[in-house]
Amino acid sequence: MGNFFNMAKYIPVLLKAYISPHILRDMHQYFIVKAKKITKLFPVEIHVVEHCNLNCKTCNHFSCLAREEYLDPENFEKDIKCLSEITKRLYQIKLLGGEPLLHPRLTCFFPIVRKYFPDTPLQLTTNGILLTKQPEQFWLDCRKNKVLISISQYPIKLDREEIRRLSRQYKVRVEFNGTTEANRFVKMPLDITGSQNSKKSFHKCAISWGCCVTLRDGRIYTCCIAGHIRFFNEYFNQSLAVREEDYVDIYKIKNIKEIIDFLEKPFPFCRYCKPQDIQFAQAWGISKKEINEWV
Repeated sequence: MGNFFNMAKYIPVLLKAYISPHILRDMHQYFIVKAKKITKLFPVEIHVVEHCNLNCKTCNHFSCLAREEYLDPENFEKDIKCLSEITKRLYQIKLLGGEPLLHPRLTCFFPIVRKYFPDTPLQLTTNGILLTKQPEQFWLDCRKNKVLISISQYPIKLDREEIRRLSRQYKVRVEFNGTTEANRFVKMPLDITGSQNSKKSFHKCAISWGCCVTLRDGRIYTCCIAGHIRFFNEYFNQSLAVREEDYVDIYKIKNIKEIIDFLEKPFPFCRYCKPQDIQFAQAWGISKKEINEWV
C-alpha cells in the first residue's frame, strides 16, 4: 500500500503534464477501491494489435517498434475464460494496442469479454484515426456489448464532429481522452544496464499504482513496460530480461489473492526503470526509432 499513500505528491506534476481527466478519474476510482481494500477490482489492459498507424515517440507500449501482429480471438478467449475462473469481477477491461482498429476481427473480442465478464466495464482505446471508416456493424456491436470508445487525443487532424455524430446515431458512448496540447506527453527513462534499485523504482513509479496492469499470453504484468519490452529488445538488439518473478501465470494460480499480492510488491524488472528521472510535459512527435527516445 506504500504506493497508494505516496501518490499525492505526483498529482500536481501530472496535472502540469496534461494527463486527462478521464485517466485521473480512473486512477482516483482505483485508489478509492484500494482504500476500501476491495483490491480484487483491478483494471486489465490487453493488446489486440501490436503495431500502430501513428507511431508516437517514447511510446511505453513500444508500438512504434513492433512488427505487424494481431491477437488471435481464440487465444484471447482462453485467457479471458481462465481469468474469469479466478475472479468474476474486474474494475475494467481495456482493449488497446498498438491501434486496435487495425485488427480485421476486432469486434470478435467484444462478445468474448461479455461471455465471461458480463458486468465489467469494457473500453476500446484508440487514436480515433480510423473510427469514421468503420462499418455500421462495428457500431452496432459496440452498442450491443456496451463498449466505451476512449479516444486518446493527439495534436493531429481528427474529425471529432463526425465521431460525435456517429456516437449519437448508434448510441455508443465515446470519450475524448486528454487534450490536443503537444506538450502533454511523458517519457519514462529506461536503464538498459538494469542497475536501478527495484524496490525504490517501484515505489516511485506512477505506473505501479495499478493503472496499467497488463494481460499478455496468460501472464499478468504490473505494468505495460514489462509486458511489452520484447519489442524494444528485438528492435534495438537489447536484452532487458523478463523473469518468472516479473509476472503471474494465470494458469498456475488458485485465487485472486495471488495476483493482488503480486501487484502490491516490487518485481525484478523494476531495475530497468528510472522513475526519478521521469520527464513530464514532453512534446509529442513521430518516432525516429532511435534508442535515446527511451533511455
